[in-house]
Amino acid sequence: MIARVRSLCRGVFAAILAACLPAAVPLWSASAQEAAIATPAPDDTPSEDSSQVDQIIVTGTRIETTQRTDGSATTVVTQQQLEDGQYRSAKDALQQVPGLDVVQSGGPGGNTAIFIRGADSGQTLVMLDGIELNNPASTNRGFNMANLTLENVERVEVIRGPQSTIYGSDAMGGVINLISKKAERGVHLSATSEAGSFSSFNQIANLSYGSDPIDVSTAITQQDLGSVSAASQQYGNGEPDRYHNTSLSSRIKARPSELVDMSSTVRYNTTSNGLDNVGGAGGDDPNHNLDSDEFFTRGDLSGHFLADTLSPTAYVTYTRQTLSDTNFPDEISFDTLDSSYNGDVFTYGGRVNWSPGKILSLVGGAEVQRERADSYYFSDGPYGPFEDDLYGRSAQDDAYYLEGRLSYDESLYIDAGVRNDQHSIFGNHTTFKVAPAWLVTSSTKLHGSMGTGFKAPSLVQLYSSYGNPDLKAEDSVGWDLGIDQDIVKDKASVSLTYFRNTFDNLITFDPSNYLLENIDSAQTEGLEVGTNVAPVKDLSVRVAYTYTDTKNDLTGEALLRRPRNKAAITAVYSPTPRIRSQVQWRLYSSRADYDYGAYPPSRITLGGYGIVDIALSYQITSRFELISRVDNLFDKSYEEVFGFGTMGTTAFGGIKVSL
Repeated sequence: MIARVRSLCRGVFAAILAACLPAAVPLWSASAQEAAIATPAPDDTPSEDSSQVDQIIVTGTRIETTQRTDGSATTVVTQQQLEDGQYRSAKDALQQVPGLDVVQSGGPGGNTAIFIRGADSGQTLVMLDGIELNNPASTNRGFNMANLTLENVERVEVIRGPQSTIYGSDAMGGVINLISKKAERGVHLSATSEAGSFSSFNQIANLSYGSDPIDVSTAITQQDLGSVSAASQQYGNGEPDRYHNTSLSSRIKARPSELVDMSSTVRYNTTSNGLDNVGGAGGDDPNHNLDSDEFFTRGDLSGHFLADTLSPTAYVTYTRQTLSDTNFPDEISFDTLDSSYNGDVFTYGGRVNWSPGKILSLVGGAEVQRERADSYYFSDGPYGPFEDDLYGRSAQDDAYYLEGRLSYDESLYIDAGVRNDQHSIFGNHTTFKVAPAWLVTSSTKLHGSMGTGFKAPSLVQLYSSYGNPDLKAEDSVGWDLGIDQDIVKDKASVSLTYFRNTFDNLITFDPSNYLLENIDSAQTEGLEVGTNVAPVKDLSVRVAYTYTDTKNDLTGEALLRRPRNKAAITAVYSPTPRIRSQVQWRLYSSRADYDYGAYPPSRITLGGYGIVDIALSYQITSRFELISRVDNLFDKSYEEVFGFGTMGTTAFGGIKVSL
């Protein structure tokens, strides 16, 4: 009965209705872990001149640094990469990142989980401009990436490995941070409209204004996306499940004086997605729907004193996520489902950055986070009625941290930090991290990191009907060691990183009794390999390969839904200044999953597959651009989650107007 309940809760929306971006300076990131090649664009046609650029990152520490001097394994998906792939959602852009797996249950809008280096999706922290998006009302306090669009996103930073020292619970596996666009000087308006397969439409509009005292960037996306059946068609299901998404986002930064600046980010998503009852045979349902509303906001006030060497910051964030999962009797199914899930997080804190010189930088701060979750679930069907309530459960975490960076001779950089979390349910947890980077030569970098992490069980894992109030907090130790090597300057580079993580008290779902439990431990280890080749200025090729070996120490079996081998090969070709094209080939080996339609649920293996996507744009003038893309070019049939459908060949075409 509870297995059926869990199956009924799956799914989430899908949508599509266009894009809007101001005419921007193209920037194409080009290395395995990531140096970038920047290509300035004049008023009419893009220039073909390029030069090496060292990406500035803000996620790996609270001290602004560059990728070249950062010891953590970091990937930046730049604005030019987002435009080259014509990505409309964050989950699509993340497919190319080494060490990261994206798994979606069903077509567009289906529940989307992220695994970094084999860590569970609830052990990955997702942020937008520093707003923590993870949902306290979800089972593992993870974030569903299905609805996160990119209309106002400048770049995406991914930090792999334990980051609890910086961000506390939920960051054991790594952190994904989306950075909003900054307005260019003047007023800019752009709009994109595109149509595609399954009667799909995308529309995006972006309005921005930039000046010395203030810059504002706002955007709206509407998606109306056709889809396949959420329950896979290969098991006899045929009713398509559409997806609708409206997203509004805004970033404002004001500088009333040289000593003070203020910033604010606001994002609101509302979605509706057709679901099916279960994956596999007999899963179809024409009126099963999941509706959601997501609201995220953050405000910062920062000072800049003593020649900008002392910078105090105060901030506050608030997030609210609500979901309604409903299904009433119809001509196919007599089941009834009426449920709702609500999660709120309120965070406030402050920090002080002190950089007295090039040798030393320090940041210390404190943060308070309060979360609350409540849910109501009712179902009635062949097994009789079932009801589950989670009323107003809450928790608080008070944290204190200190981070520092030591620099020596512009060649050796050491980042280190310590953090203490005082959780209202699980008490004190102290975590640390050390991440050195050594620039051996101008073309060789050695880097590594070691850190600890902890993950408090979610309120749902503790107090729901299938929860376990005796669950312990998860703990982890992770480390990595790597080398970045330029083979031919600005033409070819390679990066290799070995990683290993140990998780204790890992929380897993036991399909034999439908309850959550702590297993003794689990291990993940592997290798991330990246290369970048730019044989001529019009062509570049990026290759990212990841080998991930995972093991549940209790059973000796691999963890679910993590492929052992994954590769992404991305080629960008610009035969003329007006034409830009991308071809991406992603390959995945087999992965383990459970067939929850069997009793008892049985462990199965999902086969490997390869997917080819292409995107092409033509700049007619400085104001008009034609765009087109085809996903799954060769109509590959595959499964990411057993019993759930995936999209076949899907094509889109449209126009982008910039004013």
